Amino acid sequence: MENLINSENFNELKSLIENKIADLPDSYILIGAVGSLLLSSYLSKNGYPEAGSLIGKLALPVAGIGLAKYKDSLAAAAGKITEKVDEILPNSPIGANAD
Repeated sequence: MENLINSENFNELKSLIENKIADLPDSYILIGAVGSLLLSSYLSKNGYPEAGSLIGKLALPVAGIGLAKYKDSLAAAAGKITEKVDEILPNSPIGANAD
């Protein structure tokens, strides 16, 4: 069986994943990560350690993606706030034009 993830198509795979999750809100991804962790814990405690381990291993990358998207949305919100401050107070030390 051929290895589907190699250096030649890694960038294509990465852009495909980024395009698919671009429309999902960051809160949904983070809720999914927390839900995966809770489901993993539940399965492990109720006698399904293999399934719990598998789902637990998937939770960390999902949480990482969610946190990266959340960080980007916070940066965008901070930029909008800075623009508003510059409109209201052009010489403010908080704004982007401060030296």
